Amino acid sequence: MTSRPTLPYFAPADQLPAPLPSVAEILASTTVLSGRGGNLVVRVREHYAVKYGRHIHLQEGENMLFVRQLTNVPLPTVYALFHDEKTGCNFIVQEYIPGRKLDRVWASLSPEDKRAVVSQLRRAMDELRSIPSPGYYGGIWRQPIQDWSFVDPELQTCPHRDTAISGPHESEEDWAEAMWRCLDVNVKSDERRRLPLKRRHYKAMFQGHKPVFTHADLSPGNIRIREDNSVVIIDWQRSGWYPSFWEYCSTMLLYDYEDDWGEWASCILDEYVPEFGWMQLHREWIMFC
Repeated sequence: MTSRPTLPYFAPADQLPAPLPSVAEILASTTVLSGRGGNLVVRVREHYAVKYGRHIHLQEGENMLFVRQLTNVPLPTVYALFHDEKTGCNFIVQEYIPGRKLDRVWASLSPEDKRAVVSQLRRAMDELRSIPSPGYYGGIWRQPIQDWSFVDPELQTCPHRDTAISGPHESEEDWAEAMWRCLDVNVKSDERRRLPLKRRHYKAMFQGHKPVFTHADLSPGNIRIREDNSVVIIDWQRSGWYPSFWEYCSTMLLYDYEDDWGEWASCILDEYVPEFGWMQLHREWIMFC
């Protein structure tokens, strides 16, 4: 198992495609690739895409370095991770991936092209899940969980400030308890009378799933496809050591049912249908109760 990188992190000069951009150069970029609320991804010169903002977590870059060191999963190369005191922002300097996001081309792909894309994603997910597990459930290097299901209702950010929720957790029983605690702090309606029953149901349903390394945000919007139809998986902010059902359920919860992406999901990931049903209920209870 690889060791945790020291932060700030800068790749050796001989591994850079060009000199790293300065903070001033990054802030001056008007080529916005994505982002909102002060968190942006911008292109800088030919080779770099930089994700930065006050609520960007360097843990995302650590996830990417970890996966790059241990697998052949296609993802951008990370060149720098650092915090800038003057702006108060965190910066992730990474490889710019040419091409388009899969959500913009999926509907136009032929069944053969979809099958080729899905085959690549299946190999990537199988390899990701084959990384030897450290045995706990949570963020990499025992950092907090960054998944949206554990968002703080008052701050609307991850990780949750209650460590009983944000973890890391030593067992799946503790993970299920953390999910239930999310209900306990979010649910305001008369649904509260059902919380003890839901607690028992969560612990009965969410058991027997080993921790596997999980992207946790696998949607067509987070997959770039090059001109040669090869894929690159981006946006590793939510990743960590999560129960084996989490990737499939997260993917299906992100599915908007406007195309056939969900029908192909079972070709990318093993299905966990009962767990997905409970995850749908979990999200609805948090959002609407």
